[in-house]
Amino acid sequence: MIPTVYESPRPCWADQVRLRRFFAGPTVALVVLMTACGGDAEPAPPPSTAGATLSAAARDASLDAIERWLAAGRADNAETIARSLANRLPEDPVVDAALGRTLLMRSGEIREAFGDAAATAIAADAATALERAEDGGRVDAETRRNLGLALEGAGRLDAAIEAYRRVGPADPVARLYLGLALLRADRPEQAAEILEPLARTRPDDGFVLAALAETSFQNGDSETAFARLDAAVRLAPDEPGIRIRRAALLRQAGRVRLAVESLAALPADVRDRRDVVQELTAGWIALDRPGDAGDAWAARARRAPDDLPAAIEAARCFDAAGRAEDAEAWLRIAEDTAPGDPRVAKARAELGRSTDGPET
Repeated sequence: MIPTVYESPRPCWADQVRLRRFFAGPTVALVVLMTACGGDAEPAPPPSTAGATLSAAARDASLDAIERWLAAGRADNAETIARSLANRLPEDPVVDAALGRTLLMRSGEIREAFGDAAATAIAADAATALERAEDGGRVDAETRRNLGLALEGAGRLDAAIEAYRRVGPADPVARLYLGLALLRADRPEQAAEILEPLARTRPDDGFVLAALAETSFQNGDSETAFARLDAAVRLAPDEPGIRIRRAALLRQAGRVRLAVESLAALPADVRDRRDVVQELTAGWIALDRPGDAGDAWAARARRAPDDLPAAIEAARCFDAAGRAEDAEAWLRIAEDTAPGDPRVAKARAELGRSTDGPET
């Protein structure tokens, strides 16, 4: 099965709730298909920046350390090494590709924890590095796939589509990404031309089937779309992203209560994921239940205390529900989480709340 992750719709306080899923939203969730290096050795420390030259052995050791940190789930440490190495070897396409992969993974981490704005900036840096790598001769499928993902994360959808096309038809992952990008570009007929042959060669792949369901939905065939989504869930029952997508389309089709119930039934550790919470709260808002949306964001903020936007969203939703004390409590939690952060001050001003406590 082709692995992927999904992004989600705008927070509940936005003027219009818009889909930003990996399948059909205007921006992309960032996915990196990494090859683990294996082994149990501790990754190497960042290379020294002393001196004007870098030996081939030191370069290779640094590249290996980057891969090991990525495999260990520590993209922050990998970023430190990759940026240092790129500064030392600014015209090395292999180094640029490693930096781009690293920043792409960092963008996904930052999006989950801190929202879109910071993630978009990192994705733009990743795209720049990967474009340099491609221009320098790195034309392998992984580099071009990652370039497409970074371009999408940076809001350059048309350029991403062309990057996926350059991979060629033999790579199923790139074909899936191309189909999804075409869906996001509101080109469902072209997406179907890509995804239908892929589904024939991968009939048991839940992600491909879910993507094909999106083409049916965008072409007005809801019955086929939901039949395909139900089959995709059966093929990948533990994949939250497919369930999120199914809920989003149920909501779009006006079956909002069923959409909410399908996500509310997920285990707590899955239900509190940011992408699940965003779709769940979109459903609660559609049902005119902002207090329940606030409870969902509050649960997310408790599980991920560093997720400042979650605390702010909880405050916004509680304010919309008339729960002034809860709104003030979460604003104060946000202030304690990130003292002096302008996002908290902005939210407080928008909600018309002074620092003296809840308005009556």
